[in-house]
Amino acid sequence: MHALLASLMFLAAGEVAPPAPPAIPDAEVVRYLKSNELVEWSNSLRISMAGESRVKTGQSILATVGGSVAVTGPKVGGLTETPEQVKVRTQKIIDEGNAQIQQALPSLTRLRGVAAARAAELIKPVDFTEDFTQKPWEAAVAQGVGRLQKISRDMGFTQTHLIGGIAVLGDRSLSRPAMLSQDVRVAWTKLDERSLAPAPADGYAHVPGQPAPALAKSLKPASAVKQVGVLWVEFYALTSDGSVGLLFLRLADAYSMRIISSEVALTEFGPRASRGVALNCALELRDDRSFLPRLAQGGEWVLGFSRMSDPLGSALLAHLCVSQTKVGISAAPYLFIVAGGTPVAPESLRARWNVGQKETDGSYLAYSVGSQADALPAVDVGQLTLRVTAPAPVKK
Repeated sequence: MHALLASLMFLAAGEVAPPAPPAIPDAEVVRYLKSNELVEWSNSLRISMAGESRVKTGQSILATVGGSVAVTGPKVGGLTETPEQVKVRTQKIIDEGNAQIQQALPSLTRLRGVAAARAAELIKPVDFTEDFTQKPWEAAVAQGVGRLQKISRDMGFTQTHLIGGIAVLGDRSLSRPAMLSQDVRVAWTKLDERSLAPAPADGYAHVPGQPAPALAKSLKPASAVKQVGVLWVEFYALTSDGSVGLLFLRLADAYSMRIISSEVALTEFGPRASRGVALNCALELRDDRSFLPRLAQGGEWVLGFSRMSDPLGSALLAHLCVSQTKVGISAAPYLFIVAGGTPVAPESLRARWNVGQKETDGSYLAYSVGSQADALPAVDVGQLTLRVTAPAPVKK
């Protein structure tokens, strides 16, 4: 009745009623029903199946009547039935079975619709967005450091290791400018001189171990979560001369090797004079089937990135995963990329993101996002876009 009224309302407004959600197999219906609905579904399904069984029994008898026993008829209690009597009796069985099916049908139809609607709701498209405005280098570093330092304290880290920084410049080359980590260290110690650990004499490096890697050959690995933090810096140039780009500050747990916080800022590379116009940056991930929310509900997934993934696209996706979802991103590959050491074993990651750059009209950057888990087919997730624009002129 409610569905009929809704359809009439759409027709009265001159609109087409929205299509019903796609049906799902009965075997999957139970995944989307509540406990009381499961009881109703089970009872109705039992009645319907019993009805189907009676219908099949009756049809089987009728088929037999049309065969060799049609001449003499079967014996019942020592008496012989005529074919007409058999047909009457079996038709009654079929009618009773159909009555059972019809009795259960309204409940089954309604619960199938409920399950289909909930399934459709789980896979509806969802957007993850973030907007930010260009900041001077010093302000970008100071604000990011301040927020990460608070998170480090709240986590209970006794020490945080700044393992270094990487920069992907305009020509797509990878470098490790000392200024990245130096400026972050100065900003951190300005707020708190004690929580940032001194760099080991032999330098930071990824040293594989179980259950956690070490941050250097001379350092013992963390023995539990919320003991030691790992901090690093990333810069990705957006201009050919490398002067303007995105600055990322990441904080991870040294035991779980999972990134726990990510800060991003649009800024000029290094403390230099501002160009006078603060650019705006808009980041969006269009998740076509609510893959990330469903992935977050499916357990403690911690993903890495395939070797073919675009560096900037991967950095942007990692930021959105950490800041807006509960999907984990592994810090171990970053430890190797930033500090060097032993490469991370591929089998240590159960799943990976695949982020590929797409061709655009040049006014924005676009990336295709997919995911690949071990022994499972690849999943096309959606599109990631980054737009950098100048502010609109103020009308006088």
